[in-house]
Amino acid sequence: MKIIFTLLALFIFQIVIGQNSADRPFNLLNRKPGVMRHYSLFAPTETSAEKFDRLNTHIFFNNWLGNTQGVATKFYAIGHGLNLSFDIPFSKNSIFGIGIGLGYTHYNIRHDGNLIFESAAVPQKPTPDYTLLKPYTGQKRWINRTVFNQIDVPFELRIRSRKERHKVKLYPGFKVGYIFDNYQKWRVNDLKYKSFNFPDVQHLQYGATLRLGMDNIFLFGEYNLSYLFENKNSTQLNMFSVGISIGWF
Repeated sequence: MKIIFTLLALFIFQIVIGQNSADRPFNLLNRKPGVMRHYSLFAPTETSAEKFDRLNTHIFFNNWLGNTQGVATKFYAIGHGLNLSFDIPFSKNSIFGIGIGLGYTHYNIRHDGNLIFESAAVPQKPTPDYTLLKPYTGQKRWINRTVFNQIDVPFELRIRSRKERHKVKLYPGFKVGYIFDNYQKWRVNDLKYKSFNFPDVQHLQYGATLRLGMDNIFLFGEYNLSYLFENKNSTQLNMFSVGISIGWF
């Protein structure tokens, strides 16, 4: 008889401990632990939804698409990005929501070509006004990369499953950014070179993004719809990136 009562007591204890988190009394500290519990668009309430993926980092292979003139990008052309986003579910139990925030992206293209700055004026004026990407035929370059640093405003439609673990997430989105810094850097033997002031960089950039993953890990893709260079005589190039994204909390 004691064994029966013991088993019954353990069974009831298991039911109490295993109750669904939605049935437990609301506790602000349990729902949002640590100093980041207030990092949401609105202060949390008893009916507010759980927040996800507010701090995000991306590591990706980046390339440019378009009229590349046969210039090849190296497999180790790796860029990275970081953003802080407000996660805004449509309701507590909805699988839909939006994310919007502020971010930074570092595009780093390592390639075997050369960016040449030209002038369309006849006779040529001293200040170039367009950019051409051409194959490089000079002495071997040990380092040859082109960099664009950009401030972003990312927006995502966030779709995720309701289950607590192994939560599947699909985040199609759009991003608007501003290129605030750019340069090309190369090395020949022991000499290092760095060139700034591209004549016609399209500073305002915009494009589509996509993240697909489970829990905190995503596959990440991005395609810029805007050209890198704005002059019609320039080589027409679009940025493309694919890699991994992590949503930290």
